Formats: sequence, structure tokens, C-alpha cells
Amino acid sequence: MMNSKIKEAWVNALHSGKYEQGKEKLRSVSGYCCLGVLCDIYAEEHNTEWKFRGNEETNLQPMDYWYYEGESEFLPKSVVDWAELETNNPYLLVDDEEESLCVSHLNDTGYTFSQIADLIQAQL
Repeated sequence: MMNSKIKEAWVNALHSGKYEQGKEKLRSVSGYCCLGVLCDIYAEEHNTEWKFRGNEETNLQPMDYWYYEGESEFLPKSVVDWAELETNNPYLLVDDEEESLCVSHLNDTGYTFSQIADLIQAQL
């Protein structure tokens, strides 16, 4: 189980409407992955900065995005440890699936931040 105070902050941030939802990266010009929201909470609490990487070619499409502590797709170790998570991309059970799915997959396949927040609240 993750740290309950951090989980509450993450769930609240995902429900808040403060963050635009993006895909494939923790943070890009189009928005944040749900994992990127957790990184942003950590960054604010620890007074640290995202590092911008611009004009990268990804699947032949230009994509501007940020790194957080050297990571661009999954949680860095510092955030995993701080949140007391077991992995850098937690798995959650979804009612219509037969197996658990990682949160980044849920984020990138159409689950809203609110839906992901409800699953996090119930399962982590």
C-alpha cells in the first residue's frame, strides 16, 4: 500500500482539473500522464524542476516533453520511494479486464484522470 497522505494528494490532483491529460510521456506539451501528476506533486514538495527536452523525434513525429530526474515515461526511483510504491508503474484491476493493467497503459488507452483516481483510491 502506498503512503496514504501522498495517495490522497495524488487522487485529489487527478480529480482537480488542474492538469491536462496527455499520453506516452510523464509530461509533454499536450499534458501530463497520471504518473507525471505524481511527479509534479513530488517536485512541488521537494522544490525541484522538470528538465525540458525539445524537438525529439518519436515514431517519426516531433514531440516536445520533459524529463523528471532522468525519466520521461515512468516514475523515477525517488518518487517511487517517497510514495512507498512497489513499482515505477503500478498495476490496477479494472472491472472490464481479466487482469491488472499498469496505470500508464490505462492513461494512454482512454481512461480519464477521474477514473484512474478512483482506481488508485480503491487499490493502492
